[in-house]
Amino acid sequence: MINLKKKGRRIEIRANEPLKGMRTTIPGAYETVGGYWTVPCTIETLQLLRTKFGNRLVLHDELTRWAQAIMESRESMSKLAASSDAKLEHLSRVAPKLARAMRKRTYQRVGARFIADSSASLVADDPGLGKTLEAMGGLLEGQIPGPYLVVAPKTAADTVWRRHINEWLPADHRAVILPELWQDRDYTIRITRYTEKTWLIVHPDILLVQSYWVCHICGKWTVENEKKKLECGNGIRSKYVAHERSRKTKKILKPRYPKLFDIEWGAVIIDESHEMLIKRKGLPTQRRRGADMLKLRPSGTKIAMSGTPFEDSPHLLWGTLNWLDPKTYSAFYRWAEMFWTKGGYTGWEIGEFREDREQLLWDSLKSVCIRRTKAEVAKDLPPKLYVGTHLDPKDENSPVGIWLPMEGKQLDAYQQMEEQSLADLESGRLEAIYALEELTRLKQMACAYGDIETRIVNYKDKITGRQIRGPKHFYVPSLPSNKFNWIVNSLEEWGYPRRPIDKVVIVSFYTGILNMMRRGIETHFKRKESNALCTAITGLTASHDRRRIIDDFNRRDRGTPQIMMLNVRAGGTAITIDSADRMVFISETKKPSQQQQAEDRIHRVSNPRHCMYYYLRSKETVDIGTSIVNQQSDRVSKRLLDGRRGVEYVRRVLDLSRGFD
Repeated sequence: MINLKKKGRRIEIRANEPLKGMRTTIPGAYETVGGYWTVPCTIETLQLLRTKFGNRLVLHDELTRWAQAIMESRESMSKLAASSDAKLEHLSRVAPKLARAMRKRTYQRVGARFIADSSASLVADDPGLGKTLEAMGGLLEGQIPGPYLVVAPKTAADTVWRRHINEWLPADHRAVILPELWQDRDYTIRITRYTEKTWLIVHPDILLVQSYWVCHICGKWTVENEKKKLECGNGIRSKYVAHERSRKTKKILKPRYPKLFDIEWGAVIIDESHEMLIKRKGLPTQRRRGADMLKLRPSGTKIAMSGTPFEDSPHLLWGTLNWLDPKTYSAFYRWAEMFWTKGGYTGWEIGEFREDREQLLWDSLKSVCIRRTKAEVAKDLPPKLYVGTHLDPKDENSPVGIWLPMEGKQLDAYQQMEEQSLADLESGRLEAIYALEELTRLKQMACAYGDIETRIVNYKDKITGRQIRGPKHFYVPSLPSNKFNWIVNSLEEWGYPRRPIDKVVIVSFYTGILNMMRRGIETHFKRKESNALCTAITGLTASHDRRRIIDDFNRRDRGTPQIMMLNVRAGGTAITIDSADRMVFISETKKPSQQQQAEDRIHRVSNPRHCMYYYLRSKETVDIGTSIVNQQSDRVSKRLLDGRRGVEYVRRVLDLSRGFD
């Protein structure tokens, strides 16, 4: 017999026989000096042990009670998440307007009930199903007093969160937006009285926390780094010797907004959590470090929200789970080894998903994650319609798009750049980072002709914090463009500019191409700026202008803009466009989830209607390979862009782009 006993966060295994294969089959297992084994105390570990040893396992009473409690909780939350409606006892009294709004969408009451019954939850409903209302309703239904901290991208701070709070909650609830860092670096949090009904909405960069080492010899501060070296010494380059780190070396955390971390929050809500809570190994990002440092009252709750929580790399979900429940999800590799194979040069690279453990993964998420698709809960919402033809007419599973030939200057410039890129790949001179730059140029050239300009730059990178100096290449798009020609011809067929049948959103990852096409459309239809045909949301759009732009575009009055140019990164999330029925993609990103997020800006349950999508792709270009790779990138795909694999990704895209006419 094999006896199992619970010892804190581990399970002690004692047997009168050798237990073979434990280390290779049970993640986190190790043999003690006493000759017995211990494994992590999780339901998944018990299931793997049961599979391995069968009825030979004997569980101690305490372990049995613990496992039964966990299983009952999972089963209860699973039944709730699968329900079509749920009873809310307090919401109609504390927020009657919000309660009435949820009567039409009963699945939102299920989401609110799920949040109210959880101390930490991941709301992963499809974009457009109303996760914001579910979060507000869940906190009020659970009678969780504030203040509440909402961390949201600037596109959602005013147009989504503050608007919904003012619209659906009683007047005594106050929504306050803390300005972005780059607008006022001397700004301090001046709210002197945080009430139980205060909602503080901040940009993720407000949470930045930098970590320093202070040398115990010279007192110099060094930014914490993965090399674990101090940048100090006698200051003479020729005789530079860095002081070694030791136990006497102090570690200091310096937040940008220290007062934010002195408050005990009733709830912390992370919107678009797949971008904010990424964590795998090594040092956490400054944003993630700040999220971990936020104080929560013992009775408080954490809520992570994302319509695409896996960001095309499912193992990155661990970062969100670790923030929600750091005790259960304490070790990344132990968790990943449970569901993915590992290997590679180091032996620790994440490989293929283990299909035999797929159900084990979803079972482990029952008590923390609620996920519904539009097809499941919004029966009145028509499915998306993708216009065009299959890449391979004989293969119904091949990508659907508008396949456009290139001609003239655009074709010549593309072919010249592609030949040079392939030559550099074959010779081995093109490293991963430069290969991705070359791929970006090819994608841009497949959209429009352009010139490559070299400019001298000197700026600080916001992500890495490094100072960038020296020459940098910039792509300057111009006409001719096969995609621009298709757009203006289609706009004329759709009644533009005098009698358009509906409004159109044109989407790209490249702001320069969007601006070039906007000028071209205005010129083609001879519209003056005072009566603009187009509007735009890009990274250059000020946050205080976004709400006005969206409101103007959503109105159907004469004289309002009819076409919106939308940058995927700046406006692909957290905005609602109820007035447009058509969306045109002129380029694609390497992350299909970003395109899905952009598609859902117009495909909303708030205004059910048929939405049509046009993916413009140039023939015999990287557009073909990109569409195939993106289609193949599903929920079990591994990260393709790490290190040297960036070159392999470029090679794969170029190879798949050949052979289609």
